[in-house]
Amino acid sequence: MLGIVFSHHAFAYDDDWGERGHAPHWKQRDYAIVRSVTPQYETVSQPRQECRSEWVTENIPRYDGNGTVGTIVGGVAGGVLGHQIGKGRGKEVATVAGTLIGAMVGNQLGERNSLGPVYDTSQREVQRCRQVNDYSQRVRDYRVEYEYRSQVYSANMNRYPGNPGARIPVKLLVELDEDWK
Repeated sequence: MLGIVFSHHAFAYDDDWGERGHAPHWKQRDYAIVRSVTPQYETVSQPRQECRSEWVTENIPRYDGNGTVGTIVGGVAGGVLGHQIGKGRGKEVATVAGTLIGAMVGNQLGERNSLGPVYDTSQREVQRCRQVNDYSQRVRDYRVEYEYRSQVYSANMNRYPGNPGARIPVKLLVELDEDWK
């Protein structure tokens, strides 16, 4: 008596028959009927930059000019006074000395009478960015149940096999059953 073994493989499998240690004696193609198809999903992360613009207010110190005005007024006044003191060549030295001393005194008086630093406000646009991940689901493969000769089999397939009721090709391996009695 001769035993025959049928092996059924969905078309997603390749022709690797090496697990049995020998090549099949006979292969045949046939069709099975799809009973159900269930997509198998995986989560995919896609990093991206998310940027937004902000307006920031800055205080910029402005020199109010009191020290400068005091320096100029003091220098002129000191120069006039020095010019009136000296005679001949000494008049020039007294004018220069009076100008310098008047400028220093005028600068100190001008800064002392100042109300403090004056600030101008300015606004500028600043761009702030951060990395965020967008997550999405995509189909990894399909879990397919199919029926062949009243037997139900299942396999994962990389492509969509069709709706339930569709026909899909299967491979049949026929070889001797060496364990039969």
